[in-house]
Amino acid sequence: MDKLKLYNWYGEEFDLIVPENGETLKAYKHQVNNLFDRLIDNVKNREKIDKDLFLRAKAKINDNLKRELNSHKIAYQNKIKVLKDSISNLNFAKSMTKMLKKELSKLRKSKNQLLKYAKDFEYSLTKTTDELEIKKDKIKNLINKTALDEHELFKKYAIFSIILIYIQKNEDREFKIDKIKQYLVDAEVNFINKLSNPDQFFKDIYLQLEQKRSYFLENQSLLKEKYLKSYKLQKQLYENEKYNIKLSARQKILELEFEYNEKFTSSRKKVYEYRDAAKEKIAKHKQEILNVENKNISHLKQLKSTGKANIKNLKIAYKNNLKNISAKAIEHIQNNFAEFLNNKFEGENYASLFLENKNLNLVQKSASSEDLILINIAYKYYFSKTNLYAVKKEYKNLFKAKFLQKQSAILSKYTYEGKFKKEVSVALNEYVIDSDSTRLKFLNEKIEAIYELEKLKITNAFETEKQNYKNKKQILKKEYKNQLKELITKKKNKEISEQAVKNKKTEYKILYKEALYSLKLESNVSKNKEILKTSFWRKLAENKVNRKIKESKINEAQKSIPTECIKTIKFWAFILGFILPGLPEIIFFKQYLKGAILLIASTLIYSLIIPFTFGAYWDKMGGIPGLSDLGASVHHLTKNNYNFADARYYLFGGVISVILFVMSFVYLLVSAISAYRVAKYMQQGSRPSLWSHTKYWLNTSGFPWMISLVGWILMIFIVATPVITSVLISFTNYGFNHEAPTKIVEWVGLKQWGSWWTYRKLDLITSISHVITWTLIWTVFSTLIPIGLGIIIAILNNNSRIKGKKIFRLIFILPWAIPAFVTLTFLRNSFQAGDTSYINLILLKLGIISKSVDWLNKITTARILVILVQTWIGYAWIFMLVTGNLQSISKDIYEAGSVDGGKNRQLFWYLTLPSLLASIAPMLIGQFVGAFNNFTTISLFTGGGPLYENSTFFKEGATDIIISWVYKFTTGAIQLDGNQAFAAALVTLASLFSIALAARGFIKSMSRRD
Repeated sequence: MDKLKLYNWYGEEFDLIVPENGETLKAYKHQVNNLFDRLIDNVKNREKIDKDLFLRAKAKINDNLKRELNSHKIAYQNKIKVLKDSISNLNFAKSMTKMLKKELSKLRKSKNQLLKYAKDFEYSLTKTTDELEIKKDKIKNLINKTALDEHELFKKYAIFSIILIYIQKNEDREFKIDKIKQYLVDAEVNFINKLSNPDQFFKDIYLQLEQKRSYFLENQSLLKEKYLKSYKLQKQLYENEKYNIKLSARQKILELEFEYNEKFTSSRKKVYEYRDAAKEKIAKHKQEILNVENKNISHLKQLKSTGKANIKNLKIAYKNNLKNISAKAIEHIQNNFAEFLNNKFEGENYASLFLENKNLNLVQKSASSEDLILINIAYKYYFSKTNLYAVKKEYKNLFKAKFLQKQSAILSKYTYEGKFKKEVSVALNEYVIDSDSTRLKFLNEKIEAIYELEKLKITNAFETEKQNYKNKKQILKKEYKNQLKELITKKKNKEISEQAVKNKKTEYKILYKEALYSLKLESNVSKNKEILKTSFWRKLAENKVNRKIKESKINEAQKSIPTECIKTIKFWAFILGFILPGLPEIIFFKQYLKGAILLIASTLIYSLIIPFTFGAYWDKMGGIPGLSDLGASVHHLTKNNYNFADARYYLFGGVISVILFVMSFVYLLVSAISAYRVAKYMQQGSRPSLWSHTKYWLNTSGFPWMISLVGWILMIFIVATPVITSVLISFTNYGFNHEAPTKIVEWVGLKQWGSWWTYRKLDLITSISHVITWTLIWTVFSTLIPIGLGIIIAILNNNSRIKGKKIFRLIFILPWAIPAFVTLTFLRNSFQAGDTSYINLILLKLGIISKSVDWLNKITTARILVILVQTWIGYAWIFMLVTGNLQSISKDIYEAGSVDGGKNRQLFWYLTLPSLLASIAPMLIGQFVGAFNNFTTISLFTGGGPLYENSTFFKEGATDIIISWVYKFTTGAIQLDGNQAFAAALVTLASLFSIALAARGFIKSMSRRD
């Protein structure tokens, strides 16, 4: 059987100080439970790590599978494409006309290549060091060779061209060339005239071409047969190989998954087997253990009772010492003051006089006038209330350190608590020494600074020093301004660049500040004033360092020294932590400050939040119970009495109550889990953390959590609460004929979600089709056009050849800078019907139109205008976004692309655009979702109008998108039973669609980025 072991925060193992403590039945069981918990924790930690590795391996296999399948598909497509291309490449042989045109095209390309070769050869000669005569010979040879090649090419071109013209102009194939001479150019006519029998010559050439064409057609038919035979075979082979690749990847994943599951199943099994075997062994030797326990119990009790009695005596002595703390503090100050006098006046007996009489009178009588000033100042500050309070605090810590030291000597005999208290006493003792040293250092510094200033005042040097300091400061300031003026002059004369001016200004500013600081240190007045000014903060900072050193030493002792806790308290800690958070911290863990904070929070929850969630404190809502009937049970109207229970308050208040109740439950559960974990580790030997450790966590890694917590709570109440309320409204009959507070609102389940079937007789389907069609058109065009325009303008403006980029950027962002409400109102007025609107007036004056146009009452013009207006409002934001991302793209990739021979067009398509889209993809997805729900532009510019000629009962307009159409339901424009609830159902459906679209887009963009 394993004896009880203790484990500190670092997992180090310790034996009990008194071995007999571990030879009890409770201790053996405790050891089994502790070891079981540690082994299970290790298995879980290992499981988390291996699970992460397994998921990474799975993702890697799936990624490799995708790449392998893509490669396999491309290879299959290439095989098929080769056969298809071989067939399609012979399509020119289907007619002689096509074949001749292809041959002519080849000849033109050959001619262009010949000319390019000649130009390149000529250019290369200019770069050689050959003699002029050699270059002339090479040019001559090039001319002769090129002329021969050109002649051959022309001959072939003329033959094919003449045959083609004859075929196109005549149906016979006798090749009577005289029939087409009128269509030929002079060079071709001259070529024909040189032939002895041109008709037979061209006929023979045509027959040769026909034979060649037949050969090509025969090859094409053979290739078609081969393709038809091999296509099915290749496809079957592709499908089989594809299945095998998938099967292989799936097999690897299953093997890894089996290995992962088997490993942890067996690990857990071994741990449980160990626990069962250990408990069985303890049960088997239970009587033996009890016999040993009975023998040791009296010794253990005697040891602990003796220790408690001694500690009780120590506490009495400690309390007596605290009563004499004022006398001790005054005595210590007197000694400090005497030491100060001794150090400052080595040849005098001021210190001994003061210590003999404990009075300053004799010292003042024997001291000179100059010494008396310093003595009076020192006495004033040494015996001040502030100094006395600080010394009392030091003595309090000193007495506590001595008490803990003596207590540790007693406790060390039978518990690790003695070692911990010893480390705490050492840390406190060192802290007292450091605090005393810091206090005296800054006290003496302050006294000396005041004394120096007093001396200057007495000798009338104070004002002189002050004036000298001001004069020197003025000189330095003047020099600094002169340096700046010189820089501006150099810049105007273009002797120095703008960047160099900025760098020099920074340099001069630093030098000026350093010179001011040096001047301040040289002046006795400013130096001593600065000492007095900063003394408090410097002292505070040093004391803070001393305190942190003390806390770090105690925290280290808390982590490294174990504690004995043989009691099973983790379940009690969980129960108490859930019922009343703070109790386990105070009762079990001695975390009094943390426990007090949690108790205050728990009191607020039980006294305010939970009663509020059940309808207390506010009569207008019924809390969570009020959600059941939305106040219908208390809603009544009689002759003499009425009570209008507003269902809106009941619904919204119920949602808030549920959220508050859930948050309270989460708080209680988190507190319980936290207490359980601390208790579990405490049972194993780890000490609960101190408040200093908690405070350190709050200031470091816990700080983001605390800040985020506020944001999450606000987000829940500001964003989630209205959304949840809106969704719940869709399950009621709230709206026309059921308006709160005068009428009852009831739950109707999914009735509103199925109302479209009821309202189909009122042409709801037609209305929805109109709205959805325009919503999709609007979403696509009002997003793509501003995005495209913004990207184009940003790329053009980012070009290095554009001058005055800042001015252009300022102009382009103006639509974004002007509030959308102002822009939309102005443009709506501009496009109003009648001769007085701005657009009609301008067009009439210019003579472009003969009569005023009713822009917003025509479906086509209204739709085009609303998209153009949204483009004007939206492109500027895209422009700014793209401009910022363009400037963040590394120039190295462009240089690499240029080195590889990429042109500007290729650099844009293959480097700029992919980098740009990868970085702004989430924002662009947000633009699509925003356009889908863009109520502002539609409402302010067109109001959803104009109406369709065949408009239904639901009054959908030609520019109504889903959100603006639903708005008409909520405002009572459409009088329908429960219209607002029906509108909430429609909004929920639209929101689900846009959320799904956005989520898919975000996931895809993130996966591409990864």
